[in-house]
Amino acid sequence: MSQEFTFATALNEAKQVIVQQAQRIKADAEKIKIHQEMLTNQGATISEQEGRIRQQAAELQNLASEIDSLSNKLQEAITAKNEAENIINRQGEKINGLLSRGVELERRVSEQSEKVHMLERERESLVEKLPTQEDAEALAAMSALLMRKVTGSPAKAGPQMRLADAA
Repeated sequence: MSQEFTFATALNEAKQVIVQQAQRIKADAEKIKIHQEMLTNQGATISEQEGRIRQQAAELQNLASEIDSLSNKLQEAITAKNEAENIINRQGEKINGLLSRGVELERRVSEQSEKVHMLERERESLVEKLPTQEDAEALAAMSALLMRKVTGSPAKAGPQMRLADAA
């Protein structure tokens, strides 16, 4: 009986080992199933992430194109600004030149105005020295009177001297 018992024990032990192995296989199969699901989920996540990366790469490409475009526009604006500043500087120089000429012209106008006033005063002084209408009439009357006297009586004028005889 001891052999049978040992055989029965061995069978029981073998049965227990088989059950344990079955449980381990079942647990390993469960782990493998979990790992497969995890790998499937991770694969889906990776695919989703790759899609996002492609989308972001396209967005980055669009942004890079927009940055290039804006850089070109900025460069054009800087060039236009520099040209405008040059024009403004030239116009400023012209304005300064015109202001200088204006100051010079004002000085000359002032000098000319002073000369005009001086000439007006001189004219007024000369006008005051000119004979008036009454003076002219009186002079004309005296001239007429002298002419009448000179032409009217040569004998009463007295001795006339001859320059040719005196020499």
